[in-house]
Amino acid sequence: MRLVFVLSAALVLSPPVALAQRGAKNPAALIKDGERLYQAGKYAEAAEVLKKAHEAQPNPRLIFNIAVALENAGDLKEALSWYQQYVGNTEGTDPALLKRSARSIDKLRLLLDKENQAQASADAERQKLQEEAEAARRRADEEQLATKRAEEENERQRQAELARAMKSYQRQKIAAFAVGGVAVLGVGAGVLFGMQASSEREKFDAARTEDTKQSFADSTKSKALLADIGFGVGLAGAITAIILYPKDGPPVEGEVRLTLAPRGTGAGLEVSF
Repeated sequence: MRLVFVLSAALVLSPPVALAQRGAKNPAALIKDGERLYQAGKYAEAAEVLKKAHEAQPNPRLIFNIAVALENAGDLKEALSWYQQYVGNTEGTDPALLKRSARSIDKLRLLLDKENQAQASADAERQKLQEEAEAARRRADEEQLATKRAEEENERQRQAELARAMKSYQRQKIAAFAVGGVAVLGVGAGVLFGMQASSEREKFDAARTEDTKQSFADSTKSKALLADIGFGVGLAGAITAIILYPKDGPPVEGEVRLTLAPRGTGAGLEVSF
C-alpha cells in the first residue's frame, strides 16, 4: 500500500515563523523524508518522521499515512489506533480513504485476534509445560526422598542384623567358655578323686583285717567311680566347648554364618550385611 500524497499548499506555504515557534522542521521536508524512507522499506522510521510532520502541521492524510507505514512495519496495534484516529476525524477526511481505513481496521482486528489467540495458546502450552516440569520435579524429589528413606531403612536393618550376629557370637563364646570351665572342673574332680582312690588302694594293701580291707575296697571303688565320672564330664565338656567355640572371628557386614539357635535347640543362619 502506497502513501497518499499530502503536500498541500497549506503545508508547503506554512509560515516559517510559526514553524520556528513550534521548534519543528518544515513539514514538507519531513513528509519528503518520510516518503523516501517508506520507499526504501524503512516503514518504522518513515512512521516516526511522519508523526513529526503531523505534530508540526496536523493533517488527516498524515494520520492515514502513519497508519499505513505502521501496518507495513508490523506494528499492528498502533496501526489500528491510527486508522481509528483517522476514521474518527470529522473534518478533512477522504471517503475513499475512509473505506480503505475501515477495511484495514477489520483486517487488523482479525489479525490481532489471531495473534491474541496464538499468544493465548502459546501461554497455555507454556503453562502446561511448566506444570508438567514442576510435577516431574516433585516426582523426582519424592522418588529421591523415598530412595533415601529406603537406604536408611536398609542401613538400619544391616546394623540390626550385625548387632544380632555379634550377640550370637558373644553367646557362643560365653557358652564355650562356660562348658570349658565345667570340663576343667570335671577333670580336676577326676584327678582329685583318682588320687584319693589311689590313696585308698594303698590303705587297702596295708590293711591286715578283713573288715578294714573291705572298707578300703569300697572307698577305693567309690573314689575311682567319681574319678571316672569327673574325667567323663571333663572330656564331654571339652568336646562340647570345642564345638561351641566360634571358629571365625567377630562377624562383619556382609557375612553369612551358621550359628546355634537360642538355648541350643538347633542351628540357623546368621546373616549380616
